[in-house]
Amino acid sequence: MALDSVLQIERDVSETMGEKKYAFESKGNQTIKVYSVEFSKAYHEKMAGMVERQMRASVKMTGDFWYTAWVDAGQPDLAELMNYKPTDEEIAGRKEELKKWKEQRLKSREHENEIN
Repeated sequence: MALDSVLQIERDVSETMGEKKYAFESKGNQTIKVYSVEFSKAYHEKMAGMVERQMRASVKMTGDFWYTAWVDAGQPDLAELMNYKPTDEEIAGRKEELKKWKEQRLKSREHENEIN
């Protein structure tokens, strides 16, 4: 399905749904505007499962990459990884990485039309 087809389908469904295209949901202490369940279902039906096909293709492609990497590495025996026990040093390093990750604050851009 070409991009112009996808956009045309979105336009058609949007025109059909009118004001029912969007809904509001509470996320934590905020109310945000989202696509309505009705719009999402109608769009999905018009797309004839294209999103699911793309997701399945992505999963297969990821597996293909991993398989190719394994083959390129000489097809090493991975069985010994099944009972691998990390050293105390590795565990401490992982805990430190997790601590830093949890403390991390990502700065994102401000949105002009945020709903409070």
